[in-house]
Amino acid sequence: MNQSVNLISNEFHTGIKHLKKDVWNLVNRKHITKVFAEFLHECLIEPVQTKTDTALVHFRLATDTPEVYYTFSGEHRAMDYWHLDSQSVVKHVNGKAQPELDVIQFFLDMKSTLGIKPLTLSKFIEETYNTLYADAYIFSKGRIASNLLVDAPYTVIEHQMDGHPWATVNKGRIGFSYEDYLDFVPEASRRTTLFWLGVHKSKALYAHTKAYAYERLVREELGMDLQEEFNAILFSNDVDPNDYLFLPVHEWQWKHKLTFLFAGDIANQYIIPLGKGNDNYSPQQSIRTFFNTDKPEKLYVKTAISILNTSVYRGLSPTKLSVAPFVTQWVKDKLMSDQVLAKLGFTLLGEVATVGYKHNHYEQIEGGPYHYKELLGAIWRESASNYLNEGERIMTMASLLYVDEQGKSFTAELIRKSGLEPEQWLKTYLRSYLTPILHIFYQHKFFFSPHGENTILVIQNYVPVRIIIKDFVEEIVLTEDGKREAPEEARDILRDIDDEYATLFILSGVFDGVFRYLSNIFHSYVGLDEKIFWKNVAAVISDYQQAHPELKGRYEKFDLFIPEFIRVCINRVRLLTYGYSEEASIPVPEVCGTLVNPAFENK
Repeated sequence: MNQSVNLISNEFHTGIKHLKKDVWNLVNRKHITKVFAEFLHECLIEPVQTKTDTALVHFRLATDTPEVYYTFSGEHRAMDYWHLDSQSVVKHVNGKAQPELDVIQFFLDMKSTLGIKPLTLSKFIEETYNTLYADAYIFSKGRIASNLLVDAPYTVIEHQMDGHPWATVNKGRIGFSYEDYLDFVPEASRRTTLFWLGVHKSKALYAHTKAYAYERLVREELGMDLQEEFNAILFSNDVDPNDYLFLPVHEWQWKHKLTFLFAGDIANQYIIPLGKGNDNYSPQQSIRTFFNTDKPEKLYVKTAISILNTSVYRGLSPTKLSVAPFVTQWVKDKLMSDQVLAKLGFTLLGEVATVGYKHNHYEQIEGGPYHYKELLGAIWRESASNYLNEGERIMTMASLLYVDEQGKSFTAELIRKSGLEPEQWLKTYLRSYLTPILHIFYQHKFFFSPHGENTILVIQNYVPVRIIIKDFVEEIVLTEDGKREAPEEARDILRDIDDEYATLFILSGVFDGVFRYLSNIFHSYVGLDEKIFWKNVAAVISDYQQAHPELKGRYEKFDLFIPEFIRVCINRVRLLTYGYSEEASIPVPEVCGTLVNPAFENK
């Protein structure tokens, strides 16, 4: 009897043992500080400045009721970013400071002031609780000190990341149980295997680049023994293996979605479960992409998973899957023959093969929610490990924002170990990261989203010497003249944008989405004034333009030195405009006012 009680007790405690009072208080304090910083940036809150001590500004934030208010302090940075002191955040009720902070209660204290609809607020609270749960797990497990992390392998660094810097609910993962959380999130650092299906060719489509015919993919991914084993299972079901494609799926997706929503296709043998593969994989920051830990040179595998994470359901569109290899081939043929990019060592990880499977019934619902049409599919992407030279190693660019629990910066440790002065290190990084982005935009007339999670830094002697971009295919956007010059097939596939807004992909996507945070890291933790940071950003742009005078007309048309640019917001979208509505397309960012361009100010 006692043994049974102990087993039940252990089972119930597995998912909550990291939920301790001191840890919970810590993650609430850190999260509310992030909320204040991002809400200030997006003009969602308007606190009163009570006084200023040199660079430090003190705030008082009113709530829905006069007896409740918050105070906090911070330093203003470029692009309306506030570097806030988490220890300064205090909640006051009836004139008395409260001993602890509750970020969920903050949203309730502000629900009328913010104007959030009840359904949206309820869902947002759920995502916030999930994010706090994950943060508590991370802090309870122990975050690695920056001086040690800079020497860690790629996957160890990947698993230490804090999530999207801009989105406040950056680990929502709605749909996961605590068991799923422990099995499938990167911070848990558990290896997993992929579950394979046989899918009938009448329902599924294999698309590939020139180099990846289906026979090669199957041979390299499965090996002959497992391929024969899977074929034997198909034979045992009285079907011809030649009529089927092999498709890997996320175990969660199989258990929670596919067995129910594709029950008819399973019953009619359009889908036949085959079993687990042999290789071990590690989930990356995006949750649905897997790195092969047994054989790092093998392809990354990206699978559909219908959880809501960072505002979007993480499925895969069969329509987009069908064209991804074509886009990869076109872009790589275009860019890899460019001598400027070759000299910079710029590399793209191609999406070389895909399998997409459409749901017959959901596809017939015109205007239906997008995530019901993105249930089943996979992408195989090249591994960065195959693009390294002797003495090089890789790390996610998101790592540059990492600050450990002792307040030590990952970037500062890289600089210290490199032996370079901070400004010299910064110059090398900016030349490696920003210059190829500028060249692709101005010379090749398109853009993608090179944010921290999508950009891999190639490091040599602790210095970023070049970049590798992944997950670029779905992000590509053509300028108007880029669309006119693209092949007809690409024009029908890729997104395009009015030239009026094209520069926002750098001004907002890079300046605001990446450099807003990184310039603060240099200012607050490295000791390099943010004005020097932005002076170097401006210098890289000017140097590129001087080196390529033939593009002068494009520099004038797409001016990165305009005094102000549109302020793009993503938290406002979730809270005020899109909410949690079931739309046919994914939510798009909202604009709100303008930001002063620090590259213009420091040119």
